[in-house]
Amino acid sequence: MDFGATFGSLLVRFMLDVLLLAGVPLAVATLMGLIISFFQAVTQIQDQTLSQTVKIASIAVVLLAAGTSLAGPLMTSTREIFNDFDVIVGR
Repeated sequence: MDFGATFGSLLVRFMLDVLLLAGVPLAVATLMGLIISFFQAVTQIQDQTLSQTVKIASIAVVLLAAGTSLAGPLMTSTREIFNDFDVIVGR
């Protein structure tokens, strides 16, 4: 088994898992930021902390509501790596 190819495929898999874990809260925070920015432009509210507070709260809500399902693939990949460590290293 070629270590470089195995390592590359594992790295890509982990990066996709992390993308899923970080991408969903980031997308929700971006959407909430757009909504709040539009609201601030319409009402001419110039508060800088309003947008940041809503983004932080939306990220917290997403991670509390779906954190286990988002982290599940990453945990599964990590368990598989540790279980198959001897095969991956080639011992």
